Amino acid sequence: MNLRDLEAFKTVVECGSFSKASEELYIAQPSLSKTIQKLEKMLGYTLIDRTNRILRLTDEGKLLYEKSLVILQEMKDLELELGESRNQIKGHLKIGLPQIIGTFFFPKVAKQFKSKFPDVTLEIVEDGGLEVTKLVEKGELDVAFVVLPTKSNEIEESLIYEGHFVACLPENHRLKDANEIRLEQLKDEEWILYDLTFALRQIVLDSCRQEGFVPNIVYSTAQWDLLMSLVHEGLGVALVPNPLIKMFGKSISTKEISSQYIPWKIGVVVKKERYKTNALHALLDTVKEVYKI
Repeated sequence: MNLRDLEAFKTVVECGSFSKASEELYIAQPSLSKTIQKLEKMLGYTLIDRTNRILRLTDEGKLLYEKSLVILQEMKDLELELGESRNQIKGHLKIGLPQIIGTFFFPKVAKQFKSKFPDVTLEIVEDGGLEVTKLVEKGELDVAFVVLPTKSNEIEESLIYEGHFVACLPENHRLKDANEIRLEQLKDEEWILYDLTFALRQIVLDSCRQEGFVPNIVYSTAQWDLLMSLVHEGLGVALVPNPLIKMFGKSISTKEISSQYIPWKIGVVVKKERYKTNALHALLDTVKEVYKI
């Protein structure tokens, strides 16, 4: 038995005939008759007395009609309540944010989301991209903003932004007057890199190896402002996503890299096949709205 069968039976009873009911339901009369016969066979009772032209309900038919009214009304009420719950979203979300990605991307999302869904609390977990990705895989975070790709089979990724890397050199560096540089021109330099929790570290290492050298790493840090300060003080060179240069305001020399394009792809990630609450759907939709994806 399903709701369609009950709705068909209720309509037949209220119309007083199969022909009128078939018109109201927009189905052929033979199909409607088969539906009622299937219902009778399933229940093991005759529901409609067909011995004359006037449609009459059996005692079992009367009971089913009364129960059908209750069941169908409860389903309508449930659909209404579910619709209201979607419009009045409540809940709690745990969001993974690497330091600079959080600073650069999350505030706009948070502002728009909280204005629309004030009853959802957002708990921020700050850590490196590799670490928050692992927490999403374990189900300990609902969503995270990270560098893509994650190279994880358990993660569902959505790209929201793409920039590119530039070389950051001390202001008085020997290449300060060059319009652009090849990465290999920095092979003998001392390098400042992101620490092991940053996905960007591997991007930089792979880019250097592509040009035939392994960088001489003298400092590793998880703090972006410290990285830029070290470059500013002449203690090494670094590769930094171009959109972040203006955020730190240091007196350094930045150069486009002519020998290769090194992308900086940012996205939101969730665990594959995990149930998404209405609150999580709302957050993901807000990200799409803000970044027009």
